[in-house]
Amino acid sequence: MTQLVVKKLSPPWAEADRVTALRSFSIMGTEPEKAFDDIARIAARVCHTPIALINFVDEHQQWSKASVGANLRETALDAAFCAQAILQPDLFVVTDAVDDPRFTCNPFVQGEPELRFYAGAVIKTDEGLPLGTVCVLDSKPRPQGLSQEQSDTLLTLAASVMNLLKLRRTERALAQERQSFTAIADALPHMIWSARSDGHDEHSNRHWYQFTGAPAGSSTGSGWIEMLHPDDREPTWARWQHSAQTGEPYEATCRLLHHSGEYRWILARALPSYDSQGTIERWFGTYTDIHNWKSAESEAAERQEQYKALLEASAVVLWLAAPDGTLTHLEGTIEIGGLIGDAYAGQGWLDFVHRDDLARVKAAWLWAVSSGAPYQNEFRIKLADGEYRWMLANAVALRNPDGTIREWVGSIADIHDRKLVEEKLRDSEERLRLALHAGRMFAWEQDLRTDYITRSQNAMSLLGVGSGSLADFLDKVHPEDRALRQHYARQVKAQGSYTSEFRYILPSGKVLWFGSRAELASADRVVGVTFDITDRKAAEEEIWRTANHDSLTGLPNRGLFHRCLEQALSDARISSTSVSLLLIDLDDFKDVNDTLGHDAGDALLQEASRRLADLVRPSDTVARLGGDEFAILLKDSMTLDEAAQFANRIVGTLREPFTYRKRIVSSRASIGVAAFPDHGRDPAELMKSADIALYRAKAQGRNRVLTYSPVMRHEIEKRVSLGADLREALARSEIVPFYQPKICLSTGRIVGFEALARWEHPTRGVLSPTFFGAAFEDADLAPAIRRQIVAKVAADMRRWGENKLAFGRVGVNFSSADFSQPRLVDEILEVLDEARIPTESFEIEITETVLLGRSSECISAILRQFRNSGIGIALDDFGTGYASLMHLKHFPVDHVKIDRTFVEDLDRNADDEAIIAAVTRLGRSLNIKITAEGVETHGQEQRLQRLGCHYAQGYLYSAAVPGCAVPGLLERFRRRSGA
Repeated sequence: MTQLVVKKLSPPWAEADRVTALRSFSIMGTEPEKAFDDIARIAARVCHTPIALINFVDEHQQWSKASVGANLRETALDAAFCAQAILQPDLFVVTDAVDDPRFTCNPFVQGEPELRFYAGAVIKTDEGLPLGTVCVLDSKPRPQGLSQEQSDTLLTLAASVMNLLKLRRTERALAQERQSFTAIADALPHMIWSARSDGHDEHSNRHWYQFTGAPAGSSTGSGWIEMLHPDDREPTWARWQHSAQTGEPYEATCRLLHHSGEYRWILARALPSYDSQGTIERWFGTYTDIHNWKSAESEAAERQEQYKALLEASAVVLWLAAPDGTLTHLEGTIEIGGLIGDAYAGQGWLDFVHRDDLARVKAAWLWAVSSGAPYQNEFRIKLADGEYRWMLANAVALRNPDGTIREWVGSIADIHDRKLVEEKLRDSEERLRLALHAGRMFAWEQDLRTDYITRSQNAMSLLGVGSGSLADFLDKVHPEDRALRQHYARQVKAQGSYTSEFRYILPSGKVLWFGSRAELASADRVVGVTFDITDRKAAEEEIWRTANHDSLTGLPNRGLFHRCLEQALSDARISSTSVSLLLIDLDDFKDVNDTLGHDAGDALLQEASRRLADLVRPSDTVARLGGDEFAILLKDSMTLDEAAQFANRIVGTLREPFTYRKRIVSSRASIGVAAFPDHGRDPAELMKSADIALYRAKAQGRNRVLTYSPVMRHEIEKRVSLGADLREALARSEIVPFYQPKICLSTGRIVGFEALARWEHPTRGVLSPTFFGAAFEDADLAPAIRRQIVAKVAADMRRWGENKLAFGRVGVNFSSADFSQPRLVDEILEVLDEARIPTESFEIEITETVLLGRSSECISAILRQFRNSGIGIALDDFGTGYASLMHLKHFPVDHVKIDRTFVEDLDRNADDEAIIAAVTRLGRSLNIKITAEGVETHGQEQRLQRLGCHYAQGYLYSAAVPGCAVPGLLERFRRRSGA
């Protein structure tokens, strides 16, 4: 049984400490809560009382947080039972208030609810400070008090209330912490996020949602993974799960869906946060937009590879030294002196320095070590064979944050050859410095009432100023950006947040670019961060230059030129002036590449670019459009005639030779000229007109200037129309072979035919290649025509063979475009096999132009495949090419056809006779058959017989005839020869 306690105790605690502890839980005056109400109900039920209260006592009153069976909220201290109860160590029991002198006159005893019994368990902090009680009350006295079980339960409930108070305070602190984290995260210029310990996201800042345009809350859990590019989801999720399970730092590069609808490359990083027991509580991470860096990654990788190759090719040795100058590490591709790196450790390297250089080298190195200044020196080092070679040594000091030297980084390179050849130029050697630029930022807070700015400590190292007034800061902002900074402040106030970029002048005079992000924290307070973006600005400028200029010549590229052209035409419309456009093509560029190599071609492009740039005025624009094509934009009211004269000056200037690696290089140029507004009123139309003029200049023999005229466009349109008609003709199978016989001069019999393409036009009759020959220059039409001709030739040969006709070998002409077809040999063999035509009955005729160009080796391989299959190879129009004899040596040729130009004057021109005689003798020596083309008279025939020519072809024997006429032609020659 619990005994009545009436003795008043002196508390072991200070009232001020108790009240302070109570207020730290922020419980007084709060609304009812179910958890507290449940405890009060349990107390009443366990103790079998009609009334149960949870009371807290401050310096002024008793206040009820929970009430069962009574409507008591606030009670004066002099009437509060709990005011006495908190003075007791644990449990305070009044068995009958009427008999207790402390409560006899209590208004709640004398009046409603006429309390007689009270029992209260003290709610105490871990420090023993009483805050209130969990109490039960009854209008009936209880001489027996509470049972031991009831007492223990009441004390347990008081401890539960204390635990609830601590839980509420912890939750409130966590809520405030989350609110602070959210505010800070939203103020930063990056995408910030946090995740639970199990790896599920719980928060992303507003910049993540601004970047993605995703609806609020969609980043929580694993929803963010759906925002990634489909190809990146699985590897990124696997990497994140690995970090979440192991606690390893997380880093991933992936593509995130941007609000614009495109995927942009980002860099994701995160680190875990641990509790006091070392368990991961949550993860904090960032997303950084690296899309522009990623776009340049291929170029950067190529440059890195070039840089690595350059280091290897240059045989540079890299070394490290301690702050006192002693050598600690060597690494490189050569072993100076033939010794291993350990021989140079400490000061050992000085033993290999030439004695005449030793004092100078040692003094310079000691001075660099003592002063921390960059070191560079040239001296001789003894090699394994006993000879000395000149070396160049460089070193720079890496410093700690306090300015002291942490380490020396240096290199040594062999410069012996340069020293011998360029002794007076040793001070001009490029020095390579490696500099690490870390991103820097500082936080700040501005009082809008006073414009005083409080900055974090690292602001001094970045800005050269610490905390201070806004005016002091604005004085150092670049004058051109001060208005922007004032606009920035207004936008922060108006929008609540804003980001700005500006230039800042350091006390040293150096100008840096900064980005600044601010958030309006309250009506009178702005918080934000400022960060150094100087490197990013420089990179953006370099990216712009790279994107808009040709890497080889440095001239504007096609994209930049078109923007300049659009602007020039816009200005000309406003000012009613003219603009001239010149399109330039280097005629001999391919020949230079093929004969001298691509390095010479690059040198030619660079020299042409320099000459063009020297010719134009400051107001004009010269650009490289690609390959060997350039463009010049002439403004400032230059007339069309003046533009043409200027173009002729260009032709003359580009024709002047220059020397490249002891070879004389020269080039001719073709130029097309067009003018706004006469030849086109928009950029595309003007470019088209100039391009047509250029095409005509090249077609007329090149090395000339042509000004656009409407007639040129008509001819182009006619050519295009011809192409369209030919495609329809091919679809209707109107391209057919006609056959001209080849006659053996010794027997008079037909030994074969040449299949010539003809167009059976539905309205114009049979058309020869003089009408549609331009189609053989078309990369699409030429192979299509050849396929139709070969198929029909094979069908004719099969029909002749079935009729037992001895038609000999039939030749078909192949163009350059045919040899670009990947399955050319297989295609021909399949056609012949399907028609059951022996390959020995088929011959390929090519002109020497097919054999020219950089693909000659490939063409030679294709011709050898044909020959190995039994197909003959004929070289047509022999004697008109650039290197006819060379072609006989390097290409598999069975049959040479002498061009008709050497035959037509054979009766009158002794030179032609000598040429044919030489070719005939050459053919017999090389076991090559010789055919003379264009034979039209008996006199020509007789001379060819005397010269030993094998075969003849021409109108003397027959014009080209359709396949159906070949049997009759064979019969006629058979009878004439008497066979």
